[in-house]
Amino acid sequence: MQRIVILGGGFAGATCAQRLDRRVGSTDVEVVLINRTNYFVFTPLLVEAGTGALEPRHVVVPLRDFLPNATLRTAEVEDVDRVRRVVRYTLVGDTHQQEMPYDHLVVALGSITRLPPVPGLATYGFGMKSLWDAVALRDRAIELLERADATGNEARRRALLHLVVVGGNFTGVEVAGEFSEFLRAASRAYRNVASADCHVTLIEAAPRILSSLDEDLADYAQATLRNRGISVRLGTTVTSVEREFATLATGERLGTCTVIWCAGIAPNPLLGRLGLPTDAQGWLLCESDLRVVGEDAVWGIGDCAVNPDPSGRPYPATAQHAVRQAEVLADNLLRALRREPLRACVIRSPGALAALGCRSAVAKVFGIKLSGFAAWFLWRTVYLSKMPGWARRIRVAIDWTLALLFRRPTVQLGVHRKALEVTSP
Repeated sequence: MQRIVILGGGFAGATCAQRLDRRVGSTDVEVVLINRTNYFVFTPLLVEAGTGALEPRHVVVPLRDFLPNATLRTAEVEDVDRVRRVVRYTLVGDTHQQEMPYDHLVVALGSITRLPPVPGLATYGFGMKSLWDAVALRDRAIELLERADATGNEARRRALLHLVVVGGNFTGVEVAGEFSEFLRAASRAYRNVASADCHVTLIEAAPRILSSLDEDLADYAQATLRNRGISVRLGTTVTSVEREFATLATGERLGTCTVIWCAGIAPNPLLGRLGLPTDAQGWLLCESDLRVVGEDAVWGIGDCAVNPDPSGRPYPATAQHAVRQAEVLADNLLRALRREPLRACVIRSPGALAALGCRSAVAKVFGIKLSGFAAWFLWRTVYLSKMPGWARRIRVAIDWTLALLFRRPTVQLGVHRKALEVTSP
C-alpha cells in the first residue's frame, strides 16, 4: 500500500487530505494526517469568534468529520528521516516516540506570529493567530472594562481601555475595527465607563495600510477607521512594550495596557529541523509543481512554503491560495503514483476582501471594487459559503443573525493568557 503522510492540519494540509480522501476511496493508497489537534480553525472568522459575533466552537472544524476515510494522528512531529522515509512523532499526552513510514510526504506546517525581539513584547503582548489568542483577547478586553469601571481616575481609565494594534494588514485592520466596535458596545454595561473612554490605535510601518489592495480601497478603509474614532499611525512601529505603555519609533509613549501584534508571520520552528532547503527567512523552497527543491517525494504547500507563480514570484500566504495549492497537490500526488507527468500550480486569484468592523468592508473581486455595506455583505457571503459542512454554516448564520438582534454578552470564557513565544526576525 502506498502511504501519503501530511504534516499539518490547517487549510492546506486538511484540504489536501480531504481531496485525496475523496479521490482514493478504498484503493491501495493510505492518507495519514498528523496534526497537533483534532481540528482546524476557520481563520477568516477568527476575529469575530473573539469578539462574540460567533460562538468560538462554530469556527472549529473537526478533522475526523472532515476526513472520514483518512487516518488522523494527533501528535507532535519530532523530525523526518528522508533516507529511510520515516516521520518520527509523539502522540499528544504521551512520551513514547513512534515512527510512520511514508512513500510521499507533504509539509503543510503553516506559520506562527512573527514577534521580533521588541523589549517587553513577549511578556505583555498579545497575538491573533489561534482560537486561543482570539478568546484570550476577548477575556482581556472584558477584564480591562471591569478594572476601568472600578477606577475614578480618568487618565487611568483611558489607558486601560486603549488597545494598540501593530500591523495594518488584513488581520490587523480587522482586529482594530472589530475590537473597537466590541469595546464601545460592551461599555454600555458599565456605569462608570463611557464609549469615548474606549480607543484603538492601529500602527503600520508602511506608508499605508492594506498594501496588497488597490490604493483607493486602502484609502477608503483608512478613512472609515478614522471616522469611527480609530487612530491610524503610519510610518512608525512599536519599539518597546511595558505594562502600562508602549513606545513608538518616534519616541512617543502611548498609554496602553494591551498591545496586539499582527505584523507578519514566521516559519514553523519545525521546518528548521527537517533539513529541507529553505530561503534566508526559513521558508520551504518548492518547485512550480509543489515538490520541494531537490526532492522527489517531499512536497510543500501553504504558509510554510515558497511556491512560485508563472512569473517566479511566490504566492501570498492566504487561506484561498493554501486551498488552491492543496487541490493541485492532491492531483499531482495521484499523478506521481500513476507515474504521469506533473502539472505546475497556476492560481488566478478572484480577489481579496478585508472586513473593517461595524458592517463595513472593502473588496476587489473579479476586478470589481466594492466598499462599505455591500463589501461587508459579500465578505460574509463568501466565507459562509467556504465554511465546511451545512450544519456549521447554519450555526454561523444563526450566530450572525442573533448578533444583529441582541447585544453580545460581556462575559469572559475563563481563558488565561501566557507569555508569547518570541521569534527572531
